[in-house]
Amino acid sequence: MKTQFSRALLLIALAHLIIEFSNNFLPVLYPRLMPLMGLNYTQVGVIALVAGTSMALAQPLFGYISDRWGAVPLTTFSIMWIGIAMGLVGFAPSYGVLLVLISLGSLGSAAFHPPAAVIAASNSGAKRGSGISVFSVGGNIGAALSPLWIALTLSWFGMPGVITILPLGLIFGVIFYLNLRSSSSVAAREAKPKAAAQGDAFIAGLVLIVVAMMFRSWFQVGLTTYLPTWIESTGGTVAAGGSMLAIFAFSVSAGSLVGGAAGDRFGYWRILVIALALLPLTFWSFLNGAGPVQIAGLFLSGVAVGTTLPNSIVLVLEALPNQVGVASGLLMGLGWWPGGLGASFTGYLADRFSLFTALSSLTIVPLFGLLCLLAYGLLARARSRRTPEPVGEQA
Repeated sequence: MKTQFSRALLLIALAHLIIEFSNNFLPVLYPRLMPLMGLNYTQVGVIALVAGTSMALAQPLFGYISDRWGAVPLTTFSIMWIGIAMGLVGFAPSYGVLLVLISLGSLGSAAFHPPAAVIAASNSGAKRGSGISVFSVGGNIGAALSPLWIALTLSWFGMPGVITILPLGLIFGVIFYLNLRSSSSVAAREAKPKAAAQGDAFIAGLVLIVVAMMFRSWFQVGLTTYLPTWIESTGGTVAAGGSMLAIFAFSVSAGSLVGGAAGDRFGYWRILVIALALLPLTFWSFLNGAGPVQIAGLFLSGVAVGTTLPNSIVLVLEALPNQVGVASGLLMGLGWWPGGLGASFTGYLADRFSLFTALSSLTIVPLFGLLCLLAYGLLARARSRRTPEPVGEQA
């Protein structure tokens, strides 16, 4: 049984890698799409908004479907679907068709994340934070590799090179289903009584964590959407922009890796507070630094962002223990949706003032999330006086 669950955790982490590999190359395309289709910064922001909206609004629904009919079939479908939709992006003949393809691809991502998080948590034993860290790292590695790979294929084949991601999703989807179709029902049955033992629903806490992660997403999507373009606007190359995006993605992966284990040890809420408190300082050093200081600022910003994911997932699963698919869908759906809105607003500021000014405005965004976490802490402390185990504070 232990070996079976270890394989399940590894496979869901690899599946997360494939999903993010298929869905995180768009910022590398923007510098080419802007002259090719005559786009401005606001229209680029609309692309991020469409992608974020499609992914966010559908996730609670997919979480409900996962709770009712099982996580593995839905996860398998999403892996194959996103490969097909995003693989065709390079052939989009117009801005409208591009938006449709990206929207369809984002629905694949929406279908993946709620059931995948449940599979990861239910196969992690008592250390849910560590298990979700493994799951998160898979996605972060995929997000880091995606812009590097597409930058290479653009140099080799031009825009049609994006289709190279299509067979990856189809092949791995089959592998994933064949390996987990028999073990998923066992894991799901064992997960429900464990979750129920955590306590009653903590709706106010769930809302505050989701809202806090909304601000985190605003920061992350706003930065990744315009990072390559900003690097090029300061004299860098396409490869340099892709490399900086990869550094950020790899640092997010590092944060995810250590963040869950730190949450298991010191408390999930405490680690979230520290991460969001440090993020404005590290990002300011990136924007205003040069050379190693700039790279260090970007890396530490990514670590802070990555740390938030496993800890926030554990908190929402514990806040809504009997509907874990819905809980994860709310966090990774509604919690991600303002990222597109924020990127669109950042694009507006860039057109109105400058791209540097627009990126500088992101410095204050994590502070709003920090306020939500502080409110969560007050409510959780009050709740702990009435319950034996306070939500999210397990060592």
